[in-house]
Amino acid sequence: MIDGVPIDNSGGANSVNSGVATSNRAADINPDDIESISVLKGAAATVLYGSRAASGVILITTKKGKAGTKNLITFSSNYGAGRINRFPDFQNEYAQGNNGTYANNVPGSWGPRITGQTVTNWFGEEEVLQAYPNNVRDILQTSAFLQNNLSFSGASDKSNYRISYGNTYETGLVPGNELKRNSFNINLGTSLTDKLTVNTSINYINNRSERTQAGNQGSNPLWRGIYTPRSYNLSGLPYQDELGNQRWFAAEDQPYWAIEHVTYSDETNRVFGNVNLAYDFTDWLRADFRIGGDVFSTRSKGFDDKGIRSNGNTNSAGAGGIRDAELFSRDINSYLTVTGNRNLGENFRLTATLGNEVISNYSSTINAVGLGIVVPGFDNLKNFLSYNPSGSITERRLMGFFGDFILDYKNFLTLNIKGRNDFSSTLTKDNRSIFYPAVAVSFVPTDAFPQLKGNILSSAKIRANVGEVGKGAAVYSTSTYWGQASAADGWGSTTVNFPFNGLAGYTYNNSAGNPNIKPEFTREIELGTELSFFKERLYLDASVYQRDTRNLIFAVPVPATSGFTSSITNAGKLSTKGLEVLLSGSPIKMANFQWESILNFTTFRTVVEELAPGVERLTIGGFTSPNTQAVAGQQYGLIYSTDYLKDEQGRLRIGANGLPLTAPGVSAIGNPNPRFTMGLTNTFSYKGLSLSFLLDWKYKGDILSRTVGDLRIQGVAAETAESPRFNADGTPNKPYLFEGVLADGRPNDVYVTAQDYWGLRGKYVAWAGYVHDASFVKLREANLSYSLPQPLLSKVGFIDALQVSLYGRNLFVHAPNYPHLDPEQNLQGVSNSRGLEFGIQPVARTVGASLRATF
Repeated sequence: MIDGVPIDNSGGANSVNSGVATSNRAADINPDDIESISVLKGAAATVLYGSRAASGVILITTKKGKAGTKNLITFSSNYGAGRINRFPDFQNEYAQGNNGTYANNVPGSWGPRITGQTVTNWFGEEEVLQAYPNNVRDILQTSAFLQNNLSFSGASDKSNYRISYGNTYETGLVPGNELKRNSFNINLGTSLTDKLTVNTSINYINNRSERTQAGNQGSNPLWRGIYTPRSYNLSGLPYQDELGNQRWFAAEDQPYWAIEHVTYSDETNRVFGNVNLAYDFTDWLRADFRIGGDVFSTRSKGFDDKGIRSNGNTNSAGAGGIRDAELFSRDINSYLTVTGNRNLGENFRLTATLGNEVISNYSSTINAVGLGIVVPGFDNLKNFLSYNPSGSITERRLMGFFGDFILDYKNFLTLNIKGRNDFSSTLTKDNRSIFYPAVAVSFVPTDAFPQLKGNILSSAKIRANVGEVGKGAAVYSTSTYWGQASAADGWGSTTVNFPFNGLAGYTYNNSAGNPNIKPEFTREIELGTELSFFKERLYLDASVYQRDTRNLIFAVPVPATSGFTSSITNAGKLSTKGLEVLLSGSPIKMANFQWESILNFTTFRTVVEELAPGVERLTIGGFTSPNTQAVAGQQYGLIYSTDYLKDEQGRLRIGANGLPLTAPGVSAIGNPNPRFTMGLTNTFSYKGLSLSFLLDWKYKGDILSRTVGDLRIQGVAAETAESPRFNADGTPNKPYLFEGVLADGRPNDVYVTAQDYWGLRGKYVAWAGYVHDASFVKLREANLSYSLPQPLLSKVGFIDALQVSLYGRNLFVHAPNYPHLDPEQNLQGVSNSRGLEFGIQPVARTVGASLRATF
């Protein structure tokens, strides 16, 4: 919500096998235009914001001209540069090859020990065998971030204004990733009469980006590049011939070729804003009407050049492809409230609000995919042999009516009752009415009994609330729709395509709609307290809660013999129990020096209480295996795939070759949910100098890392060479032993080589071997700033304030059980599916400087 009006914050979810990483549309907002941010998490606090608030509300207030200030000009500039914060430790002792023999056409580094011998490389040239320690790191570049902002603001007794312009330029660690953003903001407000006030805010953003491929695919430059053989001169050997054809030994795309020939670009133009009218009928009755809109269009182009070996943007199987797409989105929101605020006698005060909200959403997409490039390198749709167009239109409307009543007794006892009734167009007429209430009570004992206050206890507040939030289904979930037909005989040999002989063919979609879908509800009960001590020097805010979500709407699997593979239905219930603690204080507070500290602690546990009858599990995300699932009786989102075979005592079962065996089927092999998270912020201030830093701690929470596994499977990780791979006589060294039991129950005593231990027959014979505890401690941010003293600035005359800062982000990472990579990785981006890492997304350690001046 920006200035009381919702905006589109979709995006951020990633495809697992193709395309680029996406960002949340909230990233369009210029941070310099933000005055404050607050988060509403409980259902009782969010009920007035409707179904979109089922998971909470982020309230953003933008900057405005401040009353009592003169006309001000503010300029700020920020520059930062970054290098990858955590990079694999490579071995540089063994060359490309297999089983100790050099081979120039294999991806692994299990070849001979590098001693300067002469070999014939993949290009047929003789070369002296050597390691290239930086052959992977050289793919990356120093990222850059430059942001400039200029604003004009001012206010009089009746009016205020603020006009701003922001420009951002950013490059990524991988070449070919670039962002350019220009943003304009206008905030105007005036009192037309003593009773009528008008405020308006308008924002325009132009956002252009270029991106390389991401995820679990060979066109991601780092997916294959990260385990390039240690003896391969990746940046020194040619990656293409004079015609642009790849020159590369592997089945995937050469990293530098992918950066140059597999491209993606998009441009977004966006306008959002609102107009707010407020009228004071009396000194106790006020009406507010706010209407706002969020409109944007995004045009994108994904291009795969001829000879692509992986999925890229279009899955063209080497023929080359292009994807031209356009998205248009329009959200209109109106919000009307009437609020009365009156004393009822000497002891009571009543605040009552009645309101109405109307939401209208419209979006459309147009896609055109061209396959079979004619002229390599020419990214125009006309340059392709076949075309596959598609498009969609979605419309949604919601109308809500709500009331909020607050009864206060002597400022220490408060009762808050609120309720809302929505009518959603995504449900059928019989089910579209969604009513949800909330009740909250708060008591301030230190105001009721002033004698409780003293040198230790300054104030105390106890609160309790229970509330619900309901929401409808996704658009078009209540009916089953037709889609273009295709023909198949199970063997891939049919040549029947539609249209067939000029006749089109259509069939039902694989997912069946359900006209009986009911609203999904989330009920939350919360108990909390706020305590301050030692004359407000120490503050504690703690709450415990239980959140139950029922009538969850899922697409559940059904037998294919029904003609469908899934059906949308109310499929189950989730229950979450949690604890949140905020502790802040000023350990030192002197005339010129102050130390402030804030500690946040969060822990929660979400359990799948039940699923639809006959449904044992639902896949949330990932692959056929591994994936994340919702299973009745289990924590939500556990990682499921193959595990090692174990005996009844939990010991590994080892084969006669000394390698572990795989258990049949799949089981839970990892839990991505952390036990707790904690953040600690410290700020030290001395006169105009300020030093602050933020530490983040996440305890537990598993990640299944394909990248870490590949580094070891391919023999490039440092630990794969921790012991000599060969004995003095040239025979393979066997230093590794899997702890477990053989078929006859004896402890395993069969030692294996490094290649077998780290290979797909050893540690990685089951997906369970890829799972790591992703606990970490991060120095998330540090900032050193200095504000020049006013006496000095007054001598200059035209500068009112000047601040210079040095900062760093992601400066330090300690993840003792998660090697090589940054532990904050998620294949599917912003998603309910967490804990899978396929295709490294590099994270930058950034240092920079900023300047802010007011005139």
